[in-house]
This record gives sequence, C-alpha cells and structure tokens, in this order.
Amino acid sequence: MLKLNFSDWSIRFKLLSLLLLLAGITLAVTGTIAYIQNVTALRDKVFNQLTGVTRSKRSQIESYYQTIHNHVETLSYDRMFIDAMREFRDAYVKLNKAPLQATTVDAVREDYSQNFYPEMQNQGIARQSFQAYLPVTPAAIQLQYLYIVKNQRSKGQRDQLIDPGDGSDYSAVHQKYHVAFRSIVRKFGYYDLYLIDETGRQVYDVAKDRDFATSLIEGPYRDSNLARVVRQCLATDNPDDVFFSDFEPYEASRGEPTQYVASPIFDGNQRLGVLAFQLSTVAINRVLTGERGWVREGLGQTGEALIVGPDHLVRSDARKYLEDPEGYLALHRSMGVPEKTLNRIRTFKTTILQMPLNYTSVDLALQGEQGTRVGFPEKGVGTSLVSYTPLQIEGLHWALIARMTSKEAFRSVRQMQWVFSGWGVVLLLLTVLAAWLMTRQILHPVNALVQAARKVASGDLTANVDWKRMDELGLLSDTFNSMTKSIREKTELIEQKNRENEALLLNILPGEIASRLKEGEHEIADGFADVTVLFGDIVGFTALSSRISAAQVVEMLNGLFSLFDQAASELGIEKIKTIGDCYMAVCGLPKPCSDHTERMASMALRMMEATQRYGQEKGLRLQLRIGLNTGPVVAGVIGVTKFIYDLWGDTVNLASRMESTGVPGGIQVTRSVYERLKDSFEFESRGTVQVKGKGETEAWLLHGHLHLVEAAR
Repeated sequence: MLKLNFSDWSIRFKLLSLLLLLAGITLAVTGTIAYIQNVTALRDKVFNQLTGVTRSKRSQIESYYQTIHNHVETLSYDRMFIDAMREFRDAYVKLNKAPLQATTVDAVREDYSQNFYPEMQNQGIARQSFQAYLPVTPAAIQLQYLYIVKNQRSKGQRDQLIDPGDGSDYSAVHQKYHVAFRSIVRKFGYYDLYLIDETGRQVYDVAKDRDFATSLIEGPYRDSNLARVVRQCLATDNPDDVFFSDFEPYEASRGEPTQYVASPIFDGNQRLGVLAFQLSTVAINRVLTGERGWVREGLGQTGEALIVGPDHLVRSDARKYLEDPEGYLALHRSMGVPEKTLNRIRTFKTTILQMPLNYTSVDLALQGEQGTRVGFPEKGVGTSLVSYTPLQIEGLHWALIARMTSKEAFRSVRQMQWVFSGWGVVLLLLTVLAAWLMTRQILHPVNALVQAARKVASGDLTANVDWKRMDELGLLSDTFNSMTKSIREKTELIEQKNRENEALLLNILPGEIASRLKEGEHEIADGFADVTVLFGDIVGFTALSSRISAAQVVEMLNGLFSLFDQAASELGIEKIKTIGDCYMAVCGLPKPCSDHTERMASMALRMMEATQRYGQEKGLRLQLRIGLNTGPVVAGVIGVTKFIYDLWGDTVNLASRMESTGVPGGIQVTRSVYERLKDSFEFESRGTVQVKGKGETEAWLLHGHLHLVEAAR
C-alpha cells in the first residue's frame, strides 16, 4: 500500500521521485538549449573540418612544389649535371656535323607518317601534315632513329635502352649518365628529365618522346609549355631561378596534359643550358588524396580535394574517376559531356584539363579569397559544401577546392535531431531504473570506485579504494587495488625496457632513421644528391693481429674506434659501420649539411692524429690509410632482425677505392673533394691511380688545413 506521507517513503522511492522530477525539469529546460547549441556547434564543426582539410592540403601541395623547387635548384648546381650538360652538348654538336644516310631519314619519316601522325589524328589534334612534326637537324634525325625508331621497346619503356650500339660519342655519353638520370626520375617521382643546351636544343631526355633532340626555340614544339619555361631559363642571369609551367596538352606526348619545372645550368658565370623535369600527376594525386585516404583525412564517402586553374579546368584527378573510372565516364556521359572529352580522359587516364569546375568559390579563390560555403546544386552531385583557398606556388595561378555533399556533411546534424527527440524518453526510463537499483549502501563505494578510476584514467596509478566490507563491492575494491598495483609495476617495467630499447636503437641507427622505424615505416631508402664518404683502414692489421692476442686485438680496435666515434659525434658525422679494421663514415645524411666535405676532411685529419697518439700510448706502430669521395648516394635500412643502415652507389665504391689505393699514413681524395677544399686545405697531387672498375683516376693527398700548415712552416 502506497504511503501518502513523503517522509515515510523508502529511500529508493524518494530517490526515484526526485530523479524523475529533476530529469523532467532538466530535459525540458536544458534539452532545448543543448539541442540548439549542439546543432550550431555541429554545423560549425563541419565547416571547420572541411576548412581544416583545405588548409592541410594547401600546405601539403605548396610544400610539395617547394620541395621540387629546392630539388631542381640543387641538381642544377650538381657537378654531375654540369658535366653531363657539357658532354651531351659537345656530342650533339659532333653528331650534327656527321653525314646522314638516306635510309635513316626515310625510316624516321616513315615512323612519323605511319605511327605518330595517325595517333594525333585519332586525338583530333593533328597538324596539317606529318612533316610539321619532323626533326630537321642531322643530329635530331639520327638520335630519333637510334633511340625511338630502332628502339624495340614500346612508348613508356624506351628509357630501358642504354646503348644503341652505334659507337658514337653521343652513345658513350648516354651510356655514362642515363642509368643515374633514370634512377633520379624513378626515385623522386618525376615522369621525365631533360637537358637543353644554351641554344634551346634538347640534347638529352630520359623517356625519349617525340621532342627528343629537337629545338625548343625553332623546332615543332616551340610553342609548348616546356618551350616557354626553357625560354625563361635562357633569359635569366640568376642561376637560382626555378620556373614552373601550368598544365597544357603536349603534342609530343600525343596531347597528354603535362607540367614542367626548369632551372638554368651555369658553370661559374658560363651558361651551359637548362635542366628540366616533367612532373608526375601521380605524385600530385598522391598528395591530394592522402594515398586515397579520403575517409581517413575527414572527407567522408563523397568528399574530395581538387586543384583548379584560371580556366576553371581541374589540375588533379576527380575522386570518382580514381575509384571507378568506367562509372565516372558513364555518369558524365549521362550528364551530356561530349564523347571527345570522355575519350581523352580514357586515353590519358586522367581528368586533368578535361573537366571544368564552375563554382563561384573557384572565382573567389582565384581572386585571392578563402572561405567555406554551400554550393549550388550540381547534376549528379547535388548541393555541396565547398571550402576554397588560393595556392601560393610561384608562377602558377591555382586554387584549391575541397568539397563534399551537403547530405553527408550535415548528417551529424540530422542525427542530433533524432538523438534529442528520441532519447529523452529513454533517459527518463534509465533514470527510473537507476533510481530503483540505487541504495545508500551501494552509492558510497560506487562513488569511491568512480573517483579512483578517474585518477587512474588521468595517469595517477597510486589511486586506492578504502572499502573493507565483505560484500561484492568490497571484493571489487580489493580487485581494483590489486589491479592498480599490477599496472604500476608493469608500467615501470615497460618504461625501463623502452628506455633500454631506445638507447640500443640509437646506437645502431641515426636518430632520424630510428624515429622513422618507430613510426612504422618499414622500407627506408633515400637518395642524397651530395654527401662525403670516408673509408679508413689500419695498415698491416693482419700482421699485427698475428703478433698479439685476440683480447689485445679487440681492446686495441675498441679503444681506437672509440676515439674515431668521439670525433664523428663532435663533427656531426654519421658512423655507418666497422668491418674488421675498416671504419666507414658519411657526412651530409640523413640530415643534409652544406659543409659536409670540410667536416669529413677534418674528421680524416683527426683520425690520423688519434691513431698516431693511440699507437704511441700502446707501444704499437699504427698507421691509417684513408680514402674520401663526394657525390650522390642511396642510403637505407637493410634487414629485419639484425638490420643495419648502409650506403650504396658509385660514390661509395670510389671512396673505398681511394682508401685501398692510398698510401700508408695518407688521406687520398678524389677530384670532387679536391675541387671543394683546395682553397682551405693543402693537397698534394698523386697524378692518376689505377682504380678497379674506373681505370685511371686522378687523386690527391690531403695534408691539412692551409692555415695550420702555413703556421707550422
């Protein structure tokens, strides 16, 4: 029988009544306020999320192009490219003076008329006749015959031909440099690499397209976007200038959209020509799509980021095309897109320069504004939420657009409406159930457990629940206390092991490489355009080790190499490995530095001094033989369990040969090292030495810093 006097009600019913009253008032008053605030907050969150994606993509794209700018500028100063530019130019000029066979000319003309010109006609972009595309200089005809007409490999695979076997000077130069240049193109994600001489003649390119060996000033492709950036490079007197072209259809590539970056090549004050690269649309798409991680990056199931040019045509691929090319083409066919446009998309496998994006937001972004707005309905898409911003890339007038359908963007707002309308009743029922189950006996220990759990969640593992009863809550409290104690002990053990593992990993690998491994990167291989490599070897080590015990050998090597390690640490040099009595180090990676050659020379001198001093202390006659070389290398981590960080390339091999062909107690260096340090260090020429795999090679002996040598004199 229900008692009428409230004071006589049980605590459970009192709690139930109070909670029901409070819940009703709370839901009535705060529910409405919370609904309005949350809906507003959700809308703001959607706008801010898309704005954040736009800013992130803008930063990534601008950083990508800045990286390309820096890379091309750096390579234009590289001695290998300077030498290659000169050698290809001279070989081209010599080939241009050689007589042509009539069969060669006929074969080139037939290839253009039977193969290239029909393809241009199929694309609907052919000129009046195939003769308009023909190369005209003897060298251009001869080179296209050797590397295109006679090349058994199909377009896209022509770069596999290294030596056509004609025995010419040009083929010798091509064989010398082509593999290295092809490696740069592949490793850094370019499509092609070009060397153009100071008259505008394209004396070399990796892919061997139809513009190969032609003049970009007077030849058939003089009006192309590549020709324009070449003219910019030939007009500037600043060797640091880098020029980007916009995307344009390129006839030499059968109308495919292409983009180029170029920088002049100078040798001192002498202009030699131009270094140019064709950029890869795959790399741009990789940045914009986050490796096709649209959902992961906050763009949901319908969102995408696109680059748009001043003509409102996209400069990147649409998400729907990347996910389902045939579905994309079918959709746009139903929207009335001309079949000619769809055929170009299918042929070139890209939507770049094919599809317009006629948003007001595009105009605003191209005018330098940025923001987020709801776009007008678009056939096949519906209303979209669009975020827009201009891109700051030198020489390019582009905008970045991030968009997703309004239906998906505001889905959380609609869900919030259902939450507030449907769960009010559920909350009331839960309140009744909670009040019915609560008692004074369980409220206190539950609160104590909650407080302790919050402390643990915030990182306080010393939290403890003081509840000594013999019921289930008492058992739960004891279990909780035991759990926190166990977590404390295991956490301390894990932290100790992590510190030990961290120290061990840093002893094996450079810090930057260790960080990349810990972040989950499994395959680490990087190309470095300019580093200095050192090899040092103890002279007569085999004979010495036979005269002393094994323990003495280990003690001697450990003591001496510890002195080398200390010098390397002080000079910012990375020790790569030791093999027996051989010590290998490099400067300029993984963190590039401009004075790596000077540092490594100082390292070699300190190693010589440390060896002499250590030998005197130990009563041993110790001598080092050291070799140095500067140039490009590839560096990476090898192995899964007992992994190492190692270097490869001709630069490494030649540094090793400098050591093995050197003199006891001497530091032998290559020309690349000598040229960089001759003004600050004293050298003695050795003339040429016989180097395995290289033949006669110039070498010098490094004696010391000039100012120290002069002071000693």
